Amino acid sequence: MLLLMVGNLIIIPVGITFFKDEHTPPWIVFNVVSDTFFLIDLVLNFRTGIVKEDNTEIILDPQQIKIKYLRSWFVVDFISSIPVDYIFLIVETRINSDFYKTARALRIVRFTKILSLLRLLRLSRLIRYIHQWEEVGMHTCYKACMIKFACPSIVCTVLQFWL
Repeated sequence: MLLLMVGNLIIIPVGITFFKDEHTPPWIVFNVVSDTFFLIDLVLNFRTGIVKEDNTEIILDPQQIKIKYLRSWFVVDFISSIPVDYIFLIVETRINSDFYKTARALRIVRFTKILSLLRLLRLSRLIRYIHQWEEVGMHTCYKACMIKFACPSIVCTVLQFWL
């Protein structure tokens, strides 16, 4: 899952910036697999235990997990999991071709590319997972140091692609 997140954070900005046709088979397969995994993760988050704030207990009650998740990360996870590209692709095929000859078509294409950047909100999941690893089981010095080094490195790499 972490590799998929890092892949999204690198491939999506590069694809939007440098490739004109984002509907090639490899791009579609990557996006479908990625969207599917993140939608599954969204559902699984309702059944995943949560560590209490004082780090003394893990909450396993589904009702408490649901309430906490809906109040915290659900909106960000849901927005980042919406397959916006394919919604617009379906709409695109249903509207006649004369519509795309107008100047508004360029604005719509740009808008869809901007909306596909919503997937980059998945960075919040990556940071959240790393933080959870630090809290729960990574108490050895070596593992904690690796995580503390990896998180800023990944963020810097992603920001490098954006700048």
